[in-house]
Amino acid sequence: MSLPAHRSGLRAVLLGLIPLLMVGASLVSAPAQAQRVSPDFFGMHDANIAGGSVPGVTVGSVRLWDTGTSWRQIEKRPGRFDFRALDKAVNTARDAGLRPMIVLGQTPRFHASKPKAAGWYGKGASSMPTKISAWKSYVTKVAKRYKTSVDYQIWNEPNVVGFWSGSVSQMAQLTAVGSAAINKAVGRTATIVAPSFPLRLASQRAWFKKYWASKVGGKGIAAMVDVVSVNPYPLANQAPEASVTLLSLAKRALPQQARRKPMWNTEINYGLRGGATAKQIPDARQAAYVARTLLLNAGASVKRVYWYSWRINGIANTHLVENDGTTLTPGGRAWEVARSWIVDADLTSCAVTGTGQLKGLYTCTVRVGADEVRRIYWKPTGSAVQVTTSATTTSWTDLGGTTTTHVGPTTLTVGGAPVMVSSLT
Repeated sequence: MSLPAHRSGLRAVLLGLIPLLMVGASLVSAPAQAQRVSPDFFGMHDANIAGGSVPGVTVGSVRLWDTGTSWRQIEKRPGRFDFRALDKAVNTARDAGLRPMIVLGQTPRFHASKPKAAGWYGKGASSMPTKISAWKSYVTKVAKRYKTSVDYQIWNEPNVVGFWSGSVSQMAQLTAVGSAAINKAVGRTATIVAPSFPLRLASQRAWFKKYWASKVGGKGIAAMVDVVSVNPYPLANQAPEASVTLLSLAKRALPQQARRKPMWNTEINYGLRGGATAKQIPDARQAAYVARTLLLNAGASVKRVYWYSWRINGIANTHLVENDGTTLTPGGRAWEVARSWIVDADLTSCAVTGTGQLKGLYTCTVRVGADEVRRIYWKPTGSAVQVTTSATTTSWTDLGGTTTTHVGPTTLTVGGAPVMVSSLT
């Protein structure tokens, strides 16, 4: 999908020119804990990684999905495994310093208990295997081959019928068998990630809750995996803040043991309409969505975010790269700017103003070393406002990457695009 050329005056577009209001309203804390934002927090999908491609923005981890490396693409005949594509994808990721995550599944048709079942990856792909031993054999071979050099995700989106036509209890069984196979082949040092779950529909959230309440052999799911995984795509007309609401709903739906596990956001983008072409949005809004996604997820204590995806087609509205596959869009540049604000730093809180003239203003607080505090502001809806910064302000940076040095308090216009203010402690 080609993007509009809104390049001139980007800084003015991002910040806007609107009336003055002053900071003074009380803040309502978002459900978050302080965390050090590690480089592997910034994850990506790249469909061409098995061909040697890597994303053109700075990332630390990559999820191997839609990469020609699914179960049915590896085991092409019963008991005959072709690992060339997966080897290439894993090696490309590792050579680029990226942590790969293998997504296990989809079922080869000759192993499918429902070989005629419809699936987005071919007939039978969404089916429970006829023999659990086939799943165990496949998972064991993958785990023995890659050991602890990769992370292992049990399945993709089993609460969506195109990816899984089996039952909740059958997916719990696959989780138990897959987890045991990985631990036996690798040892308990392997990172096992639960299946990913969309959450935008009530029925999907109900499936998620039922899965996490399941037990196999008296053991709950939380005892079998190391990481909770969600794909919190909001509705097509919603923004990143709605996605974080879904994260909160997911956390509340988890049993207590699972709430203590790290949560990964394994797919995110915006404007998705079930496969139909997404409605285009302006470049400046795309850039704001990218930055707010990273900030909000870090503020919600999510440990990794995998953007979907590098070189995405028209099914989503927020793009990081132009059609040439090389030139960064404003969204791609915003990724780099927002990353620079929080990577290897301590994000101590994100809050939203609950009352007064600044109602709806978001503030994330980031500590860098012993001397610097970064406060990142944005207001996603309604009229933008003006924020007066602290007396110890040293500079501020807009989402276009322009830094203005300023000693002492200053007044900044804040709208939907985040602005980072650096101050002394």
